[in-house]
Amino acid sequence: MATMTTPQTFAKGETAKIRLEAMINAEVALQLADMASLRQFVTFVGSVNGTGSDTIRYRTTDLGAKTPLAAVGDGVALTAGSMDGSYSDVVVARQGQAYDLTDLFSMSGMGRDIDPFFVASAMAKSAEARINQIICATFDSATTSKGSTGASLTVASWLEALYALEEANNGTPLSCVLKNKAFTQLQAALRTENNNFLAFSAATEEMASAKPQGYAGDLLGVSIFRSDYVQENAATTDWVSAMFSQDAIGYATGSPELVGASAEFRAAGSPLTVEFERNGKSGITSIIAHLYVGASVLETDRIVKIISVK
Repeated sequence: MATMTTPQTFAKGETAKIRLEAMINAEVALQLADMASLRQFVTFVGSVNGTGSDTIRYRTTDLGAKTPLAAVGDGVALTAGSMDGSYSDVVVARQGQAYDLTDLFSMSGMGRDIDPFFVASAMAKSAEARINQIICATFDSATTSKGSTGASLTVASWLEALYALEEANNGTPLSCVLKNKAFTQLQAALRTENNNFLAFSAATEEMASAKPQGYAGDLLGVSIFRSDYVQENAATTDWVSAMFSQDAIGYATGSPELVGASAEFRAAGSPLTVEFERNGKSGITSIIAHLYVGASVLETDRIVKIISVK
């Protein structure tokens, strides 16, 4: 018991435990994070389920328009030509996440609070974020590089990346995924340009609603997207962004069959699998996320990495 002397103030009521220090809101919100998916810009090459391997091999050949027909004289016998073949391996690996909630923690929640189903739903976003990291990690394996280590991204470096793709016969659509910092560096560089050639089309409300989340605008026909999941280089001094065309990067997945799981959750449109596991003696529910995914550059002529200082 605590005596509340006159006048009875809020502070005295709080000390006497008849007033709350704080009232929680009725819904637990997710903290600010980049929730844009990069899977829309890359090619799905398949699932390893039932293949006998953890690797999908993406094969290419120079048949077709890569090798035009040759002129042949009338009555001259044709000589059979050779052909080139190449491949890229996309290796699927395990990713995961787990949380343990006690029954008392779950049952005491208020409104839309943290419970096993809330956690499982949030794990779908965690899985997409991990896929984004894996996709962005492929940028550094591109053989063509523009920009300079230790230097901000310039308009010249950005244009050099575009020229490299155009000279390699890449057509539209072209996409550029930039680290947030690299995008602000490009914006600052565009402010100093004084010509009519560089017309940056910022994301208007109509364009943003039509384009995927993360869309920042168009520059010379290249759609620019910001992503917080762009990775740093091995020296940890620079960000490695990229500009690429369709089929530059591929990803593969796998989906396990959870034999013996108490219950499971599979998010629509996601390769994520979540299982619920009970420890009845301890009154604990475990929420366990399983993700099997891998990504790789499929054709080096289709992608240019862009280096900019952190």
